[in-house]
Amino acid sequence: MALDPLVSETFAGSTIGQYVLFFGILTVGALVGRSASFLLERHLTGTAEATETDLDDVIVRSLGGPVALLGVIVAAALGRGVLTPTEAAASVLTALLDVLLIVAITWLTVRFTNQLIERYLGTYAEATDSKLDDALVPIVNRMTNVAVVSIAAVVILDSFGYDVTAIVASIGIGGIALAFAARRTLSDVFGGAHILSTKPFLVDDVIEVEDVAGTVEEIGLRCTVVRDGDGRRVTIPNSTIAGSTVRNVSSEPTHRVETLLDLPYDLGAEDMAAALDRLERAVAGVEGVDPERTSALFWAYGDSSKRVRLEYHVADPDGWLAVRSAANREIQAAMGSAGIEMGLPSRAIRLEESPAVPDSPGSPAGAGDTN
Repeated sequence: MALDPLVSETFAGSTIGQYVLFFGILTVGALVGRSASFLLERHLTGTAEATETDLDDVIVRSLGGPVALLGVIVAAALGRGVLTPTEAAASVLTALLDVLLIVAITWLTVRFTNQLIERYLGTYAEATDSKLDDALVPIVNRMTNVAVVSIAAVVILDSFGYDVTAIVASIGIGGIALAFAARRTLSDVFGGAHILSTKPFLVDDVIEVEDVAGTVEEIGLRCTVVRDGDGRRVTIPNSTIAGSTVRNVSSEPTHRVETLLDLPYDLGAEDMAAALDRLERAVAGVEGVDPERTSALFWAYGDSSKRVRLEYHVADPDGWLAVRSAANREIQAAMGSAGIEMGLPSRAIRLEESPAVPDSPGSPAGAGDTN
């Protein structure tokens, strides 16, 4: 026949007929692998979801795509027996099979870790009020994927005879340089991880960090946003929060407010006692203040005034700013009605007349006089 010479023609040690048979086997393997993947996704998924454990769900959902590729790999390994390749062609075919096997295992590992993180860590993140852990889940996913793919790439390069030690060393040096350049960002990210693990506060909590006080609106990966008493959005880096003392006002049963007042020095002992009593009664009558935990004390002698320390507790920690404003107004009204001025530093200066300087012996009479 006219096709016999063409079919018997050899390329890289195998005839056209052998190649046709080989690719036919590959096609059958691909169809078998795709059918197995379809059966896994269609039938075993429902069975796995009916069980109490989540691990079988993760395994079944991870097998879909990689099973189809494994069908091709098995078919290629079996079909290689119909070929009679040269030594160079056999080496290339073996290397391609190794690469395909590594790719399949990598694909399976990536899908498995993604499903595992999404099933367990993602479910935990959705159950919390913080948005930080929700943002961390995809980042953990990506980092895991990069690690798995990097290991697979190193294994593939090693199978082709490259010096893996030098490659790993280069990657390590590059990683150190990148970490040094992004040390501030990494510090904020690790600070966010610290907030996630310790949970010193949640969204909608009232906190005090250094000189910032307000309601937490957002907990991000790099920073936390707080709405202060003036309605301004204050962005605090997570590294600052991790290295500072954080006071969670919302976690307190009551919010303690401390106010220092300056009263004039000419206020006598009896007037001071009356002023302290008036301050206590004025603040205790404010709505939201615990009257049993209110005190006014003569605290110290200042440079230009007598210092009074007024302390009271607000029953609703979230509404303490409004209560403090009302209490300050009552304090001003109470002191104004008593005729006591506050916050006016004064200093007493005593002027003494200098004594006359006597005339020294031998001085002319009247020499000390001046016109």
